[in-house]
Amino acid sequence: MNKKIVPLILLCILLCGCQAKEKTPAISAPPPEPAPKTAQELLEEQIIDDTHDAFLVDTGGKLGTLLVTAEKGEQDRDTEFGDYHTTLSVWNPGNMDAPLQTMAVLVEDMAFGHHEVVDANFDGYMDFSVLYNMGNAARYWYLWVWDEGAGQFVEVPEYREISLPRRNPETEIIDGWARNSGAGDGVTTFHRWEDGKLVCIRRIETWWEETDMVIPETEGTVFAYGIKVEDRIDGELTQVYYKELPPGEDFFDEQAKWEHLDYHGEN
Repeated sequence: MNKKIVPLILLCILLCGCQAKEKTPAISAPPPEPAPKTAQELLEEQIIDDTHDAFLVDTGGKLGTLLVTAEKGEQDRDTEFGDYHTTLSVWNPGNMDAPLQTMAVLVEDMAFGHHEVVDANFDGYMDFSVLYNMGNAARYWYLWVWDEGAGQFVEVPEYREISLPRRNPETEIIDGWARNSGAGDGVTTFHRWEDGKLVCIRRIETWWEETDMVIPETEGTVFAYGIKVEDRIDGELTQVYYKELPPGEDFFDEQAKWEHLDYHGEN
């Protein structure tokens, strides 16, 4: 073979090899997965209107902050106030494939969309309540408290019966007030937690009624007032005080005494 041809053949082989390498596509790394959305970002994506609500609950437990959504459905005309079927869903922002739990409740139309995030049982974990009935002088709420061991919220049915609940973290007492009329009568309650359950420890009921007596100066009707007090004794509410006041005397001073839980009547 001609000695001049051999180098030419070798050069061609090298050039072809280089071109083949250039044509081989480079293997690129897969794009990084997007960072998971924060609870606040997920909240901002939720619809909030007349039929939808959403809020966050920082439980203070191992699951951290959870997202709660509410959706108002069909009206139930068989209920006293024509309440609406409402679905509450609790979501873990770290896994939005399905809710951790759902609750089916009835909520009055005007009450929908009102919620509170509170430590209602004073255990250091945050809970939440949802308004279900509101009137001129009373408001009633559902309450779910966080169970760290179960990793979910648990409803407290007794809370539904407390109007205008107020929580006092110093005394760990929850008091309530349901006014009956413009005369200032109604029901005052005091609840506390015993062995994980919410129980009523004192109930004060006041009322008034018309008499057949008339005030001479104004010819107005004279009213008679009454007051009844019940305390929790041996696990049950038991009447400890009852008085029908003479016409012209009201119950306010006596009621104020019994609103102090260390008061148990005159000796």
